[in-house]
Amino acid sequence: MILLVAINSKYVHTNLAVRYLYQLCKENYPCDYIEFNINQPLQDVLYEILSKKPEYVAISTYIWNRSYVEKLVEGLKKAQKSIKIILGGPEVYFDSLEEWKFVDFIIRGEGEYSFLDLCEHIAAGREYIQKEYPPFDLSKLPFAYKDENLDQSRIYYYESSRGCPFRCSYCLSSIEKGVRFAPLEKVFEELDYLFKKQVRLIKFVDRTFNANKERAIKIIEFCKQKSQATQVHFEIDPTLLDNDIISAINNSKDNLFRLEIGLQSFNPQTLDAIDRFYDIDRIDKNLKKLMENKKAIVHLDLIAGLPFEDFLSFKKSLDKTLLYFADEVQLGFLKMLKGTKIRNEATKYNYEFFKDPPYEVISNSFISFEEIYKLKKIEDLIDKVYNRQYLYYTLRYIFQKVSPSEFFEKLSSKVDSSLNTREFVKELYRAVKDDFVLDKTILKNLFRFDILRRFPEEFLPEELAVSKEEKERIKQAIYQATEYQALGEPKEIIRRSRACIFEFDIERFIEDNSIEKGYFLYIFFEEKIKKIKLQ
Repeated sequence: MILLVAINSKYVHTNLAVRYLYQLCKENYPCDYIEFNINQPLQDVLYEILSKKPEYVAISTYIWNRSYVEKLVEGLKKAQKSIKIILGGPEVYFDSLEEWKFVDFIIRGEGEYSFLDLCEHIAAGREYIQKEYPPFDLSKLPFAYKDENLDQSRIYYYESSRGCPFRCSYCLSSIEKGVRFAPLEKVFEELDYLFKKQVRLIKFVDRTFNANKERAIKIIEFCKQKSQATQVHFEIDPTLLDNDIISAINNSKDNLFRLEIGLQSFNPQTLDAIDRFYDIDRIDKNLKKLMENKKAIVHLDLIAGLPFEDFLSFKKSLDKTLLYFADEVQLGFLKMLKGTKIRNEATKYNYEFFKDPPYEVISNSFISFEEIYKLKKIEDLIDKVYNRQYLYYTLRYIFQKVSPSEFFEKLSSKVDSSLNTREFVKELYRAVKDDFVLDKTILKNLFRFDILRRFPEEFLPEELAVSKEEKERIKQAIYQATEYQALGEPKEIIRRSRACIFEFDIERFIEDNSIEKGYFLYIFFEEKIKKIKLQ
C-alpha cells in the first residue's frame, strides 16, 4: 500500500499534490492520503503513518516543511526499516538521493506521469528509473476534491493553469516554459462544486491568473454569478491589468475577490537585473484605477534583498507601495531557491544566505545585514499597524506629513511590536505623539476614532480616555436623539456600543481633509457607525 503524505504549514491549508495522485492512482493501485501540519508533534505523526501499515510513503516536500520531513523520514526508516520512502515537490527538484540518507526515490518535476510510472513498476516488481516525461495534460487532471467531505473552515487550493509567462530570476516558475490551461468547462464544473459546498476560500495557485485576459474575465464573471459565501483568491500581474479586468473585478460584491499582486520593486535597474517584465507607469495607473472604486481585498508584495536595491532604494519602493493604501502590504525577504537564476548568480552580487530552508538572504553587495534587520523590524510594525488596520484613518493623515518608510523606521526603534495589543496601542500613541510634528488635536481625534472602531474603550491611551463628564454628555445625547432608534433602546445602545465625542467631523475630514469644527458624537455599534452633531 502507498500512503501519500502532506505536511502543510497550517491546519486550514489543503494539499493539491497528494489529492491529484490519489485520484489518479486509486482505481489501479492500493493507496490512500493523509494530511498533517508542521505544528503537530512529530511522534504523533510517525505513529499515525505507521499505524496504517504502508509499504511505501510518498511525501510532498516544500521549503516550509523540509526540516520537518527530514526528521520524519529518519523516524519512519528507523522505526520500520522495510518501508520505502518517496519524496516529490519543488524542494527536492534539484536534490539527489545522496542528500537524503533515508529516502529511496525522488520524483522530480510534475508528479503525475512519473508517479503513475513508479506505481506501475512497483506493481510489476520492476526497478524504477526516473526519465523525462511530457507536461501533464490538464484536461486529464482529476478534480482534487472529488467525493471529499469538505470542511468550510479550510482553504481549498485550485489550479486552472500551470506555468508562467515571465522569467523572474528568483522564482522557480522561471524554469518552466510557457503556460498551459485547463479547459474552461472543466474549471467551471469544479468551481461550481466548491461554490455549492460554500467553502470559505478558494485560492487559485495559478502563477499569473491574468496571463490570458479573456479567460481570466470569464472565470471572474463565473465566480460573480455562482459564489454565495465563498471568497476567491487570485495572483495577478499588475502590468497585465487593464480597464476590462479592473471593471470586471470592481463590479462585484464587496470582498468576493482577494487579489495578490507582486510588485517586488519600483527600481528599474533592479527589475532589469531580475529579468522582470515591467512598465512602472502602467502599473501605477492600473493600481490607482483598481483602488478608485475598490471592491476586492488587495494585497501587495515587495521583496527586500534584490540586486541594486539598497536600503534607500527599497524605502522608496515601500513608500510608493504603502501610499496605494491597499488592504495589506507584505514586505518579504528574498529566498535564494535552488535552481533559480539568482541563486546561480549569488557570487556576482556577493549574496550571503542561510544554507537551510527557506534560504533567506543575509546580505549582498547593496544591502547589509544591519539594514535587512531594520527592514525586519519595519515589517513587524507594518503587519501590526497597517495590515491589521489599527490606525486606518490616522495613517492617511500622518502620511501627508511624513513618508511611510520614515514613519515606520522611526517607530521601529520606539515601539515593541511583541507587546499585547492593549499595551502596544498605548505605546504606539505615545511614540507617534512625541516623535512627529503633527497637529495634536487632529492626531488625538483620529487616533481615538481608529481605536474605538476596533477595540473596547479600555484600549484607549490614558490621555484619550473618555471622561466621566463626557460619558454623561454621551448618555444624555443618546436619550435625546432620534437618529439611533434603529439600533435599539437608548439603554441597550449605551450598554452594547462604544461612543465618543470628537472635536470635528471625522468622516468629513477623512473624505476631503477639511475640518468642520464643533462637537460630534460617534457611536460604534457592532459593524455600524452612527454620527450626530451636538448643539
